Amino acid sequence: MKSIKKLKDWYKGTVIAFRNSRNKKRLTNDKVSLICSNCTGGFIYHWLGMEFRSPFINLCMSNEDFLTAMENLDEFLSTPIKADVESEKPYPVGIGYGKTKIHFMHYPDFETANKKWEDRKKRIDRGNMAVMLCDICPDDDHKSQLRIIERFDKLPFAHKIIFTDNPYPDYSSAIYLPLWTRDIEGIFQPVSRVSGKRPIDDFDFVGYINSIKP
Repeated sequence: MKSIKKLKDWYKGTVIAFRNSRNKKRLTNDKVSLICSNCTGGFIYHWLGMEFRSPFINLCMSNEDFLTAMENLDEFLSTPIKADVESEKPYPVGIGYGKTKIHFMHYPDFETANKKWEDRKKRIDRGNMAVMLCDICPDDDHKSQLRIIERFDKLPFAHKIIFTDNPYPDYSSAIYLPLWTRDIEGIFQPVSRVSGKRPIDDFDFVGYINSIKP
């Protein structure tokens, strides 16, 4: 059984590596700034071998906080982040504009996270940028999810995407991912041990990035 598992893992890794290699060859816009509510941007940067041109790496924000930040992006980016000294999370948490919270889950301390944030913030290109909200809260009912989508769809950005696990044809920014169900942890986790296909692979994110045309 262990040998079969190893074989499946090897095959899955080979397929994913091939898919990433093929996507890299298709990429023409390698300077894009991806502003994401969770780790999806970091995964895409990694898969495509791009420099992190966004501070939204290895972190997450709640839907409400991310929407507040995007509705006030200039103020959000210009407001220094302070450490949330009252946080009981096992990782550093920052407080930004409008008391929004930034969860730096993959950083050892706030000082390191804040330095990375400030350094990468300088690389944002507002003329070559896409905003992505990547995870509607699974506990939200349909009405609450629809409110989030409506609010996101009104954001004043030329390039914006909200990934959903149900189709919302009335909203141009909503991208339905058929393979994404609530028992899958994120849109970038393989749904099959054999194929290695990820929910996000149903969306041509490389073609979308290339279409931004800085």
